[in-house]
Amino acid sequence: MKKILVILTGGTIGSRSENGTVNVSSEAAYNIINLYYEKYGRNTEFDAIQPVNILSENITADIWLDLCNSLDNVNCSEYSGIIICHGSDTLTYTSNLIGMLYNKLPLPIVLAASNYELDNEKSNGIINFGNAVCLIKSGVRGVFVAYGNDKDDNDIYIATRIMEADPYLDRYRSFDGKPWGRIVNGRLVVNMLPGVDELNSFKPVEIKRPENFKNKVMLIRPYPDMDYSNIKLDGVSAVVHYMYHSATVCVAGENTSAINFAKRCKELGIKFYAASFKDRNIERAYMSSREFLNENVIPLFNISAEAAYVKVLISQNSVNFDVCKTIYFESL
Repeated sequence: MKKILVILTGGTIGSRSENGTVNVSSEAAYNIINLYYEKYGRNTEFDAIQPVNILSENITADIWLDLCNSLDNVNCSEYSGIIICHGSDTLTYTSNLIGMLYNKLPLPIVLAASNYELDNEKSNGIINFGNAVCLIKSGVRGVFVAYGNDKDDNDIYIATRIMEADPYLDRYRSFDGKPWGRIVNGRLVVNMLPGVDELNSFKPVEIKRPENFKNKVMLIRPYPDMDYSNIKLDGVSAVVHYMYHSATVCVAGENTSAINFAKRCKELGIKFYAASFKDRNIERAYMSSREFLNENVIPLFNISAEAAYVKVLISQNSVNFDVCKTIYFESL
């Protein structure tokens, strides 16, 4: 087996705690390989690079470009796979970006994170890293996230389906209900479609990687009495409005109506996307949804907020492609 490339970006998996404060540490980040050897033995060779070293909540589009540049420069013939060590807070956004832009690589990419610093006994980081190695050795191709919600979990997610962790239990979930697979006794067990054969024969949608993300996208989530008049749209090229679970938004009131906000965006030439609708033919919808759709709103179907945001962001900064078409299993 060839070596595995480890791309270190910081996050909790690359941090240490001093006097009760957690912060990134290059020394701690590179130590993950030694910890892997201690737990699993020297059955794998690694190369490691660190293009960025930040807590993931500080990620910006420019930092995404640094990560993309690193992936662009990988000699895939030298490696069996790539593991990206990433912070947990924005893991789901970066996994969508990598899943949509780099699913065409001829080797698997696995993002791994940690709930605690690696020297904390509560940490699941080295287990997630070990499961990422097992996934790469399984021979499956694609882009994934390895993260166990509990220390004994060995969950594997499709990169474009994992959703943000909850703020109390720190548990991730998949948009389609459960993790795509698990690592059991060092082997991959698939829970649901797409199967390994489908992943390995997947024909990617050709998308040119953006040179920059200068065209900004605004992601909005609704809440009762939301006042759209407070939202500034300077420098925004597109809006992704994520809706309530019934695919509804408020359409009442002067400043609380999403319809008026959509009209405002239309006047400014700002593309307006709404997600997530369940029925692709929209044969059944609430009255509020019908009224909303009449305002040049572009509907997105069965897609997480993270996937919708990243997909539109790519589309606004790359050659045109149909945002309503699935790129990499993000739409069910």
